[in-house]
Amino acid sequence: MKGRAGWSAAAGFGGGLLSGLLGGGGGAVMVPLMTGPLGMRQHVAHGTSLVVITATAGVAAVLYGAAGHFDVLLFAGLAAGAMTGAVAGARLAMRVPALRLRQLFGLFLLAVSLRMLLFAPAGGWLTPGKGAELAAAGAIGLAGGLASGALGVGGGAVFVPAMVLVLGTEQHAAQGISLVVIVLSSALGALTHYRQGTVDTVAARWIAPAAVPGAVAGAGLATQLSGRGLQVVFAVVLSAIGLQMAATATRRLRMQVSERTRPATEGAHP
Repeated sequence: MKGRAGWSAAAGFGGGLLSGLLGGGGGAVMVPLMTGPLGMRQHVAHGTSLVVITATAGVAAVLYGAAGHFDVLLFAGLAAGAMTGAVAGARLAMRVPALRLRQLFGLFLLAVSLRMLLFAPAGGWLTPGKGAELAAAGAIGLAGGLASGALGVGGGAVFVPAMVLVLGTEQHAAQGISLVVIVLSSALGALTHYRQGTVDTVAARWIAPAAVPGAVAGAGLATQLSGRGLQVVFAVVLSAIGLQMAATATRRLRMQVSERTRPATEGAHP
């Protein structure tokens, strides 16, 4: 029991720290620890992670808001798309193999992080008017919401780089907006998972209390970094998370294929 409590606290604090520092991403720490040392099933880890992320993102969002990092128009567009995507993603997670989703998302994170590391964003790819900006934010929100509901992550790994690279949003502002949207999308995703029976409420009671101080520490650290410095930290952490997600998912998928083909091979060579 003590070991489980310790791993739960570690998962919570690490997830909260990343959530506050990067404007999301806590699930990328929590989910591997939940499925590993805590022994949760993949889908249950996703649902439980979203419950905790809702709390940590809320705390970090208040701190970012107090520092003035917020944009109402972008928030409205992202929130509309994210809430729709979160519910759809949580339902999708029950129909698509979790390992395949994890593998693809890991590769996506690697591509985004390398883009941010190698080419410092200098304005957005698009220079739309207010209406087009709102539509673009809605599309970004939908993509992040789908990732949030399906993979048990907050969605910040999609929201933040998309706002920075596509819309030219300042890094601190992108993370502040991302956190507020994550509160809404994660809550909806968590509720959908709970109704599907894929939330470990006992583990969440251990993880959440450790996650909140982590979120406070992460948000405090983020406000001390420059915009470019924060981008570099974001990209480095994102690349490490993406590599871990893609590598572990690929290894487990290969193991599954090997297990399925072994009986046929053994039967062919008596």
